[in-house]
Amino acid sequence: GLQDTEFGKKHHIILTERGQSGVHVYLEIDNRKCTTMSGSECFFSAREAAEFLAATASKHSLSPDFPIFQVKG
Repeated sequence: GLQDTEFGKKHHIILTERGQSGVHVYLEIDNRKCTTMSGSECFFSAREAAEFLAATASKHSLSPDFPIFQVKG
């Protein structure tokens, strides 16, 4: 399948358990400014950010055009 081609490997194209294609996305969170900005909501760890994404996805509050199948922190 596409995930086994050079293009698929380069762009992290995967085939989900449902047989749908997808893309692995890795986020890097820079939260250094959180300590200097008063009143801001911050994630102090990647796990907190992942939990927020998972909770938001479970409430169907994210765009259905870009579904999230798994979040790790």
